[in-house]
Amino acid sequence: MTAHTPLMARALLAATLALALAGCPGDSEPESRERVAASVSDALAKRGWLEPTDPTDPARWLASREAGSDLPADAPAVAGWQTLLREADQRFGETDRMIANRATQLEAMLAEIGMPESTRQILDEFMPFAPKGSRRGFSDLCQHYYNLRKQGLSRADALAALGAETPRAEVVAPADPRPPVAPSPMTPAEPRP
Repeated sequence: MTAHTPLMARALLAATLALALAGCPGDSEPESRERVAASVSDALAKRGWLEPTDPTDPARWLASREAGSDLPADAPAVAGWQTLLREADQRFGETDRMIANRATQLEAMLAEIGMPESTRQILDEFMPFAPKGSRRGFSDLCQHYYNLRKQGLSRADALAALGAETPRAEVVAPADPRPPVAPSPMTPAEPRP
């Protein structure tokens, strides 16, 4: 019986290890699925930027960032951002995606220097600097505003400085729809000047 005891002990140990290892994947698998689901549910809200080819609606991205978790496309907050971005599109020369990216980037840059402002606040406050149809550069405004704030100007003073520098909208005469008429060539019968 002593000769078989080490053999039985090994078999029992192997069976116990096999049983313990067999249970591990089943126990940890649901947990890892939950972790993946949790990170996917706020993936949009955690993005810092929308790539040029990203098909994500910038309004949904901004609303999700503001809420701290991903929102469905039909959420009322998304509709609010769509309205704000449509308004910005009528004023600035960049696309809604670029405006969203730049405003978010400015928010982060201001936070880094201890002057927190929200993306929504930035967009709302920059709208008066670009009359509808002016196609003013939103990126230029962001950079100039950041420089003013970094120099120590308060938000109100920086906005006042931007307002004082806002170019006046120029009225451009509509193009003449008729093509210019070429002068007729002189014929030999016409007198020369």
